[in-house]
Amino acid sequence: MASLPSPASLSADAVQQALNLYPALVEKAYRGKLKDSKKVADALERDQWRYEDLPAAIASMKPGGENEAKQPSSHADIVHGALTKNAVERLVQWKITHGHSRPFLPAMVRKNEPTAVQTQTKLAWEKLQAPNTTAPPSTSTVTAALDLVCKLTGIGPATGTLILNVYDPVNIPFFQDEMFAWFFPATKGDKLKYTQKEYLQLLEVAQHALKKLGLKAVELEKISYVLGHMELLLPTERKPLEDALMGIETKPLSEEGKQAAVLEDKEISSIQAEKRMSTKTGLKRASSKLEVDNSREPPPPKRRSQRIK
Repeated sequence: MASLPSPASLSADAVQQALNLYPALVEKAYRGKLKDSKKVADALERDQWRYEDLPAAIASMKPGGENEAKQPSSHADIVHGALTKNAVERLVQWKITHGHSRPFLPAMVRKNEPTAVQTQTKLAWEKLQAPNTTAPPSTSTVTAALDLVCKLTGIGPATGTLILNVYDPVNIPFFQDEMFAWFFPATKGDKLKYTQKEYLQLLEVAQHALKKLGLKAVELEKISYVLGHMELLLPTERKPLEDALMGIETKPLSEEGKQAAVLEDKEISSIQAEKRMSTKTGLKRASSKLEVDNSREPPPPKRRSQRIK
């Protein structure tokens, strides 16, 4: 289809269609990347672990969780309320298999001491703890937590948000390429720099969509992945999804939904205008420099004795 609807405009049918397609689509994506059946099986196991097993284990260790009274080392990936180094390395492996390949990243992350990994992830997760409230953490809280995990070697804003997401899969979206391209379609051809500024732009608009749609951040992530790789779907899979997506604009939204969509569109337009202005300014400077350079007289040729041999 020519273009995707805005995230805040998704119908319940489109949401369910995309979520149902995720397991089969991600398997196709892994088979296309990895070829070897054993590696594909390992990748699918990591996907299950990243989305289900690890977040569930972390939730059980939180204050009030079912395992709170048990030994904090009762799960292999969590020690004393923090991620182990092995768990972080496994998350990194999931990330570079699921998204763009970063073959240098695992070696960088391995340089961290296990105690450093546990210290920084524990501090970051403690920042996200908000007793007696179900409200999403504020932008300043997410930023502070992200700064803590990004002190680790090889951990930037993208991997850092993954570490925060497994702790809070409901409210904190992972810095995902497909999600960013969906929310900011005008930047689809641009190369992401994976900066904290870019992530905070995504966080702001994603929170509105999550509230309007009543979704978890991990569900929005899976939907983004499916919509970003629709070319992998069979015609019989793709057609019902496209029909659901195309029918969105004709369905009336509630007043709350309209307000959320308008607010999201304004924020996205503002961010895109800022990016376009930055690009134009850079082009104008480059053009001016070229004009100046072209207006200068070429230097006279050097004598033979002065030429570089």
